[in-house]
Amino acid sequence: MAAPSSTAAAAIKAAKRSLRKSMAVTLAGMAREDIASQSQRVARKVLTSPTYHSARSISVYVNMDVGEVMTDDICRAILRDGKSLYVPLFASPVDPAAAKGPTVDAAPAPAATTFATDMVMLRLRDLAEYEAMKLNRWGIKEPELTYQDGTLREEALTESTGGDGLDLILAPGVAFDVDGGRLGHGKGYYDRYFTRADQWAQGRGRPGPVTVALALSQQVLASELRVPADERDHVLDAILSPELCIRPSRTASRWIPGEE
Repeated sequence: MAAPSSTAAAAIKAAKRSLRKSMAVTLAGMAREDIASQSQRVARKVLTSPTYHSARSISVYVNMDVGEVMTDDICRAILRDGKSLYVPLFASPVDPAAAKGPTVDAAPAPAATTFATDMVMLRLRDLAEYEAMKLNRWGIKEPELTYQDGTLREEALTESTGGDGLDLILAPGVAFDVDGGRLGHGKGYYDRYFTRADQWAQGRGRPGPVTVALALSQQVLASELRVPADERDHVLDAILSPELCIRPSRTASRWIPGEE
């Protein structure tokens, strides 16, 4: 996709901002029971997929309280099934002077006040570590940068910490379309991470991770509508909602559906 002109880029940015605002109103009105019910159906699609069964290392977002498919069942299943679970860390390290891990070399401020430039995916080794995550000031549960013994937590793309790449990434989003378009929250964390994960794998002669977004029914636009997109927006292997498994026709999807 060619880079858009400055005028076109401004129009795309404005269209994305407008769609985020309208979708926020829609999602804020959803009952928690509806979100939970839809999340169970999406989780079943994930956990019955042959792609999931063959994956060893899986990254999953930790959902916010409003407007996202809940991922608790999926995270617990990954640990129960003996796979490696990685979740995002967005916040900068608490102690910048001691931060030699996979986020940044010197954080500009403590974790309570800033997001890092890019997120990393950190491994949770067991249920106790999963349940011990704490909320940051934006209401997102995150792991600590280090394990209890002070060693750096394993980061998926940093071999010095024990990382060996990812097979599957389950991502969130704000809105989706039937062509596989995804609108994120506007910070670009996931699109940049998809690129880094692909580059990491290519440098080792391996395929990049399968990328799948999880969607509530209300987040999928009507069939005639499209998510505004530019050249930085990653094309996913699939988008899973309670009713749909969207596999974009413009790419060779590597996602194999499970139960519908």
